[in-house]
Amino acid sequence: MIKHKTKQNDSRTGLLLSLLIVFLILVGGTCCGLFYAYSFCSNIWHEQCQITNPELDVVISTGKMVHPDVITFHFGLTNGANLATIPFSQLREKLLKRVPNVRDIRIERRLPNRVTVEVIEREPIARIAPPRGHPTEGRVADSEGVVFWYNANATTELPIVRESGDTPAAPGKKLTGPTAAALRLVEAAMRPELSDLRVLEVDTSNQDYLYLTLGNYDHAKFAWQDMLS
Repeated sequence: MIKHKTKQNDSRTGLLLSLLIVFLILVGGTCCGLFYAYSFCSNIWHEQCQITNPELDVVISTGKMVHPDVITFHFGLTNGANLATIPFSQLREKLLKRVPNVRDIRIERRLPNRVTVEVIEREPIARIAPPRGHPTEGRVADSEGVVFWYNANATTELPIVRESGDTPAAPGKKLTGPTAAALRLVEAAMRPELSDLRVLEVDTSNQDYLYLTLGNYDHAKFAWQDMLS
């Protein structure tokens, strides 16, 4: 009687093991099939995302200072590049930090293999110059107060904001204190109702007021409450 039960138990154990092995084989085969199918589809998709004609697949628009080749090189938008593997967001942030002239970069992907990159450059409203007696440079600032380099020949008509002290504002930094106040004054003077004023230069060497040189070469001292805030 005991031997008979033992044989039955052995048979059941063997059957369960056989079923388990079959189940594992089926699961393994299914997983392998799914992985193969995923890899196959992924490869097809990646092939579709490759740039095959840069002149047609890639559209880059910039301003006056940033050459399109800089964008092409930075993002790797060359023939054969795969748009699906380019980290556009990370590269965008790096370029914005590295090139102060650029205010924004807009990237539009058009599946599968086309992309448009629009570079929005900063527009200077004033030249930033060191104190008198120091050589001038090509620094300018936009309406946000960000300092950057610009073609000096293209900015000769812009008013000058003359800094005080021996530490000039570095490109990529924002103006602060009296120079920021001077820039706000220059921007306000650009309004149509103040066009006759024509500010040529704002000197910030005095902490109590801004020293203006006007279009008729008259001079004026100008200050307001909370000017340096």
